[in-house]
Amino acid sequence: MPTIGTATNKKIIELFNLMKEGTLILQPSFQRKLVWNNKHKEGFIETILQGYPFPEVYFADGKIDLKTQKSQTLVVDGQQRLHTLHQYISNDPELVLRNIPRFVELDEGTQTNFFDYNVVVRDLGRLSLEDIKVIFNRINSVQYALNAIEINNALYEGEFIKTAKEIIGTNLLADLEVFGDSESSRMKDLEFITLIMATIETGGYFTSDNEVESFIKKYDDEYPNKAFMLESLTSVMSLIKSLELPSDTIWYRRSSLFSLLVETVNFKKRTERLPSKQDLEAMLLRLETEIIENKGKSKNENKYAKFYNYIFQGTAGRVGRIARGELLEENLDNL
Repeated sequence: MPTIGTATNKKIIELFNLMKEGTLILQPSFQRKLVWNNKHKEGFIETILQGYPFPEVYFADGKIDLKTQKSQTLVVDGQQRLHTLHQYISNDPELVLRNIPRFVELDEGTQTNFFDYNVVVRDLGRLSLEDIKVIFNRINSVQYALNAIEINNALYEGEFIKTAKEIIGTNLLADLEVFGDSESSRMKDLEFITLIMATIETGGYFTSDNEVESFIKKYDDEYPNKAFMLESLTSVMSLIKSLELPSDTIWYRRSSLFSLLVETVNFKKRTERLPSKQDLEAMLLRLETEIIENKGKSKNENKYAKFYNYIFQGTAGRVGRIARGELLEENLDNL
């Protein structure tokens, strides 16, 4: 079967002028919303400044205005790259750059080289909208697995994520032996810490990890609460690590530890202090005894039975998280 479309080179200056004229349509109806953050964009611009190639973009013929004799070109794939180019050259203030100079700061030779950079463009010609949609979906379905990894890795470079990585880097969580090596290699420990951070930032519990991505995006460039979160979580984890709890304690189960970390940080926020090692240890041992004694009862019978049930069932649900959190909050406030 012959390849659809012909591949040619277009200089960035040509593409920029088409965008400036409004004849190159970056977001036709079938396109997805722009999702790149500033780190994605900066990495892409750096690729060009270093003279490295990037994947081809796909165009298709759009409408022709028969009165003005002007035609439009639709971007089938590559809108985020082209949008980033336009932002960079136009000195868009929304494009925040940390490691590379802005376009206006480049010397004339570097600006010229940037404009002369060749982009591989595959022109699909005049196709029906349905055919264009099919091609768009196929391009993106083939790239999906790679893009998912790339996006996650890119997200893991934001300031919110960097804070979580610093907490992981203390090895305090590793010392509690909550995650195995294979889970850590799949960043499960990082997911756990970002979930705790998002819960503390939200000021309440939510289902699963629904709010985590919004905080990753919100605090991609700057995280104002970094110092507080770093100090609070590391001090609380250090305190928990120092406790003389049995190795099979419920407090080292992931769901219980999640609640314990969140509620102890919240206690620290309310009281501006941490409980003493002796008080916290005694409280957790006493509370665990109460919980275990009620494990055979219905979760509706009392708060201890409810806590036990939600250690093992519905652990990621909002109801279960609230039930565990309320019991811990009540007991912490009595210290």
